Amino acid sequence: MAKFKSFINILRRKFFFYVVWPLAFTIFSLKPIDEKLILFAFSKNYTQMPDNLMGLYEYLKNKGYNCKIMQAPQNALKRILFDIVFQKYYATCKCVFITDNFDQLYAHKPRKGTKVIQLWHACGAFKKWGYSTLDLAWGGSREDMLRFPMHNTYTDVFVSAESVIPCYAEAFGCDEKIIKALGTPRTDVYFDEIFVASGREKLLKAFPEIGNRKIILYAPTFRGNSPEESYNDQPLDYSLLKRTLGKDYALVLKLHPFTAKKYRLSDELKKEFGDFVFDASSSVAIETALCAADYLVADYSSLIFEYALLDKPMIFYAYDLEKYKKDRSFYFEYESFVPGRIVMSNEEIVASILSNSCQQEKIKEFRNRYMSACDGRCIEKIAEYAVR
Repeated sequence: MAKFKSFINILRRKFFFYVVWPLAFTIFSLKPIDEKLILFAFSKNYTQMPDNLMGLYEYLKNKGYNCKIMQAPQNALKRILFDIVFQKYYATCKCVFITDNFDQLYAHKPRKGTKVIQLWHACGAFKKWGYSTLDLAWGGSREDMLRFPMHNTYTDVFVSAESVIPCYAEAFGCDEKIIKALGTPRTDVYFDEIFVASGREKLLKAFPEIGNRKIILYAPTFRGNSPEESYNDQPLDYSLLKRTLGKDYALVLKLHPFTAKKYRLSDELKKEFGDFVFDASSSVAIETALCAADYLVADYSSLIFEYALLDKPMIFYAYDLEKYKKDRSFYFEYESFVPGRIVMSNEEIVASILSNSCQQEKIKEFRNRYMSACDGRCIEKIAEYAVR
């Protein structure tokens, strides 16, 4: 039965990918391109417009462009209609922005005069994705990727620095010539001194119990072989951390969006550690949390690229590093790449914070190498490029 269902699903996908979507696009292409129409497309997995799109949407809308939000619906029947409507607008738009995979774009090339711009949701290049993961446990099926190509219609890809261009070319299976270091739109806020300075105040409004204590932000990425099967471990020893750090520090959790709801801080843990551990996963924006933090405890999350712009210390809690290397892998050697001390235990986290053993010079070098195109003007630069 499972094989039969898989067979039917492949036939259905083939029908839409190779027949319905191209046919609809061809019919709607009989109309001229609307030089004012800009699409912002993203999948059903997002609860709101991705942050790399928000600033561009507002900027271009204020410039008088017809900015249309195209989010795929959850309902399967509604999605069929959405896919046809998307092809209608895709066939006549000046530009379409995405920040992740978007299957409806990959069935055919855009018209001449239409830009398809990928603004990948992560800065820099850290853990592998896309075509780079085909032979890894985390990656998709090579057969499936060949059957339904991805990332094959981009006219432009924008990245945070020239040093990561080869990584994106490998991940997307594209020519390096279409990849340009114009920066990452959502990083513009980190160059706004007022916004950065307000981070702690905003966090304290959500958690006034923190008081005058310094903030340790724990922001791990998810585990698992796919977003659908994602999970979070619970490797922190709250008892040890509270006992050794609780007087001067507060621990703020910011879990990955894939796992935030499923692995939120339980009522039992809140009762025992609620004056030390605060779950900001759903209540505080990540950029606010990063600005508020005095320390970032990370693992393999690309948030480290943004945090490097703030020039504050990082600790890398890589307790499952060997497994992660095997399942997902990295574009660079982890041990020499990350701009901070690598720890394998809660005791080492405590020791690193108490000794203030940050690697400030390495953070600066890291920022210059991997975030050099982020200058506070990324939204303006990318928007003006898109509509010229």
